[in-house]
Amino acid sequence: MVGDPMKPGPYVVRVKLPGGQRLMPHRHEEDRIYTVISGVFYIGHGETFDDEKLQAHAPGAVIVLPGGTPHFHWAKSGEYVTQVTAFGPITLEYLDPRDDPRSG
Repeated sequence: MVGDPMKPGPYVVRVKLPGGQRLMPHRHEEDRIYTVISGVFYIGHGETFDDEKLQAHAPGAVIVLPGGTPHFHWAKSGEYVTQVTAFGPITLEYLDPRDDPRSG
């Protein structure tokens, strides 16, 4: 939407996750601000996926995630869209490389 997440500097992107999909534990080096645009955004903190740690955030919610924080997402109740604001370049490291959909 704004900026280039692959380059140094501020960026704003929107991320849509289809219903039922999970993003396994991962971290980003950059601090991030998530704004829930639609659906319910479920996010949990920790190095292992644990649905007991998930917190549900409705549209309009703002979540601040400090860089380096291990976390995971689940589109538990259907598709969601979040807006991510951060300073690039974007980073994404899965704690277990086998969970990284880019390596498949």
